[in-house]
Amino acid sequence: MFIYSPRYSVDIGAHVFRTDKYAKLYRRLVEEEHVPSSLFLEPEPLAEGDALRVHTYEYLSDLQGGMHTARTMRSELPLSREIVQGFFLSAGGTLLAGREALRSGWAMNLSGGFHHAFPDHAEGFCYLNDVAIAVQTLVGEGLIERVLICDLDLHQGNGTAFIFRDKPEVFTFSMHQEELYPVKEKSDLDIGLAVSVGDRQYLDLLRRHLPEIVESHRPELIYYLAGVDPYEGDQLGYLGLTAQGLRERDRFVIQQARRAGIPLAVVLAGGYALDVRETVELHLNTCRELLDRRQQPSPASGKRP
Repeated sequence: MFIYSPRYSVDIGAHVFRTDKYAKLYRRLVEEEHVPSSLFLEPEPLAEGDALRVHTYEYLSDLQGGMHTARTMRSELPLSREIVQGFFLSAGGTLLAGREALRSGWAMNLSGGFHHAFPDHAEGFCYLNDVAIAVQTLVGEGLIERVLICDLDLHQGNGTAFIFRDKPEVFTFSMHQEELYPVKEKSDLDIGLAVSVGDRQYLDLLRRHLPEIVESHRPELIYYLAGVDPYEGDQLGYLGLTAQGLRERDRFVIQQARRAGIPLAVVLAGGYALDVRETVELHLNTCRELLDRRQQPSPASGKRP
């Protein structure tokens, strides 16, 4: 199931973060991949009570009030009512993706992955840490107990690592470019990569570590941040993965979840190729890997022993 709203594409002006990629990706899924309407769900905005599971009341008050304070101004985005509403909607989509994954085996939010947001302040291109909120909500509701956050974006999910630093039920795993933004926090497992690491070394490391994490932590849900900014043509990084390498990465993560019978919720995260059409193509490859496997038996939802 894909989670999408046309209101994901908010106006942030001329920016390396192209929010129009969401609508472009949706159109290509419908027009080229012929994904039926029955495979799309439209989210509701995240409830403030769920946002408060992660973020402080003071920060959310500043954010929703559109106030330029020390809490909101650490973002690298403009601040407007439309943008804030877009973030609450995207966060609602990430939560819905988790619920749907638990119900049917997999789901993908065609937005989300805002992993730099901290409880008390914005950072990077992130106002709400949607994955952290979704995890806290699903755990808080008693639907699951153990979660793996598999973050393969170019940048370390520093906000996410900070939020779950003392929560053993949530395993945070990040593979990212080391000498690059942000200031790092400590994940449960960080693999900091050198410039121009390339497909082979990247995939070897992923194949070595991800199965071990799945086996040892035994998660009941995996949230996968499938950022495509490790791409060799990305404007913000220098890891050097090819389009095929990224697709093999996605395929491996999906296969690991399927083989272990673990529901998988995917979010887009980053992607900043010079041509937005190239970014959309890379995200579309992630969708294609999910679609290629949608006829396979879905894992059972809910808690596992």
